[in-house]
Amino acid sequence: MRHSHILKLLLTGALALPMLAGPASANPIVLFDLNSGKVLQHQDAFSRWYPASLSKLMTAYVTFRAIAAGEVQLDSPIKVTKHSAGEPPSKMGFKPGSVMRLDNALKMMLVKSANDIAMAVGENIGGSQAAFADRMNAEAARLGMVGTHFVNPNGLYSPDQYTTARDLAVLVMAIRREFPQYVPWFSIEGLAVGKKAISNYNLLIGRYPGADGMKTGFVCPSGFNMIGSATRNGRTLVAVVLGEKSAISRAETAARLLDQGFAMSEPNWLTVAAMPSYGDTMSPNDMHDEICKKKAR
Repeated sequence: MRHSHILKLLLTGALALPMLAGPASANPIVLFDLNSGKVLQHQDAFSRWYPASLSKLMTAYVTFRAIAAGEVQLDSPIKVTKHSAGEPPSKMGFKPGSVMRLDNALKMMLVKSANDIAMAVGENIGGSQAAFADRMNAEAARLGMVGTHFVNPNGLYSPDQYTTARDLAVLVMAIRREFPQYVPWFSIEGLAVGKKAISNYNLLIGRYPGADGMKTGFVCPSGFNMIGSATRNGRTLVAVVLGEKSAISRAETAARLLDQGFAMSEPNWLTVAAMPSYGDTMSPNDMHDEICKKKAR
C-alpha cells in the first residue's frame, strides 16, 4: 500500500513519534505556537528557499483578501485560460475555457496542489500572472515577509521565487488569524471531481492526532517542503519544514516536531515576528542535483 509505513507510524500517534527523535536535520525548520506566535524551535529560519507549492498559501491569502474586499465572491466563475491549462503537473487537466466556482477552484488548489488551477485563480483575480504576482509581493511586504519574492501563483520553479521558513510562519499566522472561516479547507482529506478521487498530499491529515492543515510543496531545487499544523487541548502548533528528501520524511519530520512541541511548555520570549535575522539570508538553496539526479540514477 502506498505510504504504508508512514501510515502505520502516524496512526499510532504520540506513542511512536519519539522514536523519530534524533540529530537535528540540516534544513530550515520553524516550530511555533499559532495563538501566541511563540517560537519553540527554529533552524536556518532566514535561509532563502524555493517555496514550491507552499506559494499557493499566498495565492489563497490574496484571494481571501479579494473576497473580503468584495472584488470576488465564493461563487465567482474561474475560467481556465490557455496559459493556465498548459502548466505542468500536478494539475487537474481541465481544457481551456472550462469554468468552475472560485471556492471549488481553491479547494482543488489546496488539496490536489493543482498548478493549472492556481494559475487560473491568479489570472482571473489579478488579470494576469504578473499582476497577481505583484499582489502577492505587496501582501508579503505588508506582512513583513522580508525574505520572500513571488513571480507566479503556483510555485513552479523560478530563480526569482523564494521565501524563508520564518516568512512562511508569518503567512500561516495571517491566514489562520484573519480568515478562520477557511481553516477547514486546509484539512480536507480528499475530493471527488467527476470520476476522480483526489487525496490530500499532506500525509498528516487524518493520520496524525489533531492534524488540521496546511500545505505541501515540491520542485527539484526545493526538495520536499511541508507546513503541518495540529491542535490538541486548545493549543495549535505549526511546523514549517523545508528541503526534506522525500514526501515521507517531510511528514515524519513535521510529526516529530509537533510531538516534541506538545510535550514542551510555551516559552516566554521569542515570537515569530520578533525573530532576529541570522545566517546566510541571501543565497537561495538549490537541491536539484541532490534530489532529482539521485532519483534518476
